[in-house]
Amino acid sequence: MGHVFVKARFKGRGVVEFEKILVDTGASFTIMPLDVAERYFIETPFTVDLKLGDGRVVKAKVFVAEGEIEGRRGPLRIMAFENAIPVVGVDTLETLGLKVDPVTGRIEKTEYYMLYI
Repeated sequence: MGHVFVKARFKGRGVVEFEKILVDTGASFTIMPLDVAERYFIETPFTVDLKLGDGRVVKAKVFVAEGEIEGRRGPLRIMAFENAIPVVGVDTLETLGLKVDPVTGRIEKTEYYMLYI
């Protein structure tokens, strides 16, 4: 299938847009660098131990923001830690009622699982 990228917009205390951000169907959550999250998103009091694909465990702060992908908007949880590479995870896709078609490698709209506007 290769890599899947989407255009995405995130809004909290400010707005950050990505013309091209990686969608990682192996990632549970959307991940952002800590400095981006602190500047643009709304911080929660929560910190989690986040296990990365290479087996490392990092402390990640939890943020919330409104996200928009493929014209669908909704509230998102975003995990952030220093030097993170931005990726969109499955939690975000399901919240917005989106999925990756493994044959075409494109994002498709589906029935929503949580909430989108």
